[in-house]
Amino acid sequence: MSKSLQKRLRVFTFAVVFVALLLTARLAWLQIYKYDHYLVQAENNRLRDLPITATRGEIRDRNGISLATNRPGFSVSLLDLDRKKAAEVIDYLSQTLGIEKEEIQEKILKQQYKRFAPIRIANDVSPEIVAQLEERAMDLPGVIIETQPVREYPLQTLAAHVLGYVGVIRDYQYEAMKAEGYRFTDIIGQAGLEATYEQYLRGQDGILRVETDRFGNRVRVLERTEPVAGSDLILTLDARLQDIAERALAQVIADLREKGNTQASRGAVVALDPNSGGILAIASYPAFNPNTFFQDYNEIQADPDKPEVNKAIQGTYPVGSTFKLVGAMAALEEGVITGNSRVTCLGVKSFFGRDRRRCYAGTAHGSLNVVGALQKSCNIFFYEMGYRLGIERLAAYAKDFGFGQVTGLTDLRGEVAGVIDSKERRSNFMPGDVLTATIGQGHAITPLQLANYAAIFANGGTHYRPYLVDKAVNSQGKVVYEAKPEVLKTLPYDEKNWEIVRTGMEAVTEIGGTGSVLRTLPVKVAGKTGSAQVSPGKISHSLFVGYAPAEKPEVALAVIVENGGLGGDGGVPVAKLIFEEYFAPQEEEA
Repeated sequence: MSKSLQKRLRVFTFAVVFVALLLTARLAWLQIYKYDHYLVQAENNRLRDLPITATRGEIRDRNGISLATNRPGFSVSLLDLDRKKAAEVIDYLSQTLGIEKEEIQEKILKQQYKRFAPIRIANDVSPEIVAQLEERAMDLPGVIIETQPVREYPLQTLAAHVLGYVGVIRDYQYEAMKAEGYRFTDIIGQAGLEATYEQYLRGQDGILRVETDRFGNRVRVLERTEPVAGSDLILTLDARLQDIAERALAQVIADLREKGNTQASRGAVVALDPNSGGILAIASYPAFNPNTFFQDYNEIQADPDKPEVNKAIQGTYPVGSTFKLVGAMAALEEGVITGNSRVTCLGVKSFFGRDRRRCYAGTAHGSLNVVGALQKSCNIFFYEMGYRLGIERLAAYAKDFGFGQVTGLTDLRGEVAGVIDSKERRSNFMPGDVLTATIGQGHAITPLQLANYAAIFANGGTHYRPYLVDKAVNSQGKVVYEAKPEVLKTLPYDEKNWEIVRTGMEAVTEIGGTGSVLRTLPVKVAGKTGSAQVSPGKISHSLFVGYAPAEKPEVALAVIVENGGLGGDGGVPVAKLIFEEYFAPQEEEA
């Protein structure tokens, strides 16, 4: 054998041995060093962890009445969708579920990096569609039916703006919440308490580990980790009073329209516990049904009365003569008048030289003290108070009562501050504007602020933070959140002056007062009526603020009927219906 041939043979032998050693090392690395890694991958080829949706916590009123609960439902998801049949499956699901193909494809693309997690395509699917899909299961590889709790609001529209609604997590929400374990197909609170208390209501999903065949069909259950239900919310809200308030508001608006006032179509009512700040009722009319919010969305958005807006905390209004309580207290506290001081009303009076002002309909009330002026709602008396006080002092007292700033409510999002008309607000404020401001025009005040204002008079100067959620109780019965009455401000006014103004409020509901129809109720009511001028051609807003029983207040109330006319046309009738039914003697159960 030649030397060259021997050399080539040695090189070839070395190469064969090197390749063999390399392959042996690679095999050892795969079989020994990476054994655990590839074992897990192999297991994942046949094991699937399916989420078990946790039951959302319930929402109940102060007496245990369910306002938001859950019912069993079905969802349709995709798991390991067969690529060869993907187009056919997506087309069928689109037609059957009434979902655009592009929407299904977008959801699939979003979860490419989680191939083995189910992709929820549709929620709350009817049993008929479930049966239809199950009949064609062999033709729909990768389509699975999951059971899930579906949110339900058993009292329909009652307290809709308080409760809010739930919906599929939006893209921007998912980006902010995915670190907390949310999936991009999860259902979360989108408004009201459902949104604010999402962290308590949500619960913790369970896991169902299953073995699947190559088509993604479930073969057997290997392990189950039970979900943990969300915490229940117990509210300060009284469902009975809420129902009374909503019905009263709807009835009075319907009555006004029947009498020819076609402008009356919206309003709000807020009832507070003046001794704690707990919200007993908060109604915004018209409302929506949270069970069908998304189905009704286009109709809701097109409605000029804006049923989706919570007018109780987001509607701002000039409040007319209900504001006169501010002027009365400011004048007494500043020593501008005493309880015995009198002003003569001849029906008309000039201020600042040529600024001629009139009482309503030019009525001459004669000589009045502050109690009589509140009872009759005499404009001339309060123009005089504004003239003597000046806008700086009047605005300061308005702020004391919480106007022009949020009340402190944190349980619902979106409360607006409103504004107090003053020199601070606008540079073109004229001297005569203080007269207008004194009788409640030019301001922008919310019904919640008005109810808080009534509560401050009822309790003698304490501004409590309004709140809706009393406590949250987890699935083991443990209280995980509890609210306590919180004092935000105490007004250090003379008790004698509180009594004078409260006496005037009680006189409003007696014979000769602007709210005298309230004198026939089962309890004594203290209050103040109001009508606020709006834009030309529009009927005035109608308002009432007050509390009952006058001697020991339990409910502080604010009512506004937009374009409802005089206080006695809209606000007072609503208040009468509410107080009449709520304080009616209750029949004892047999």
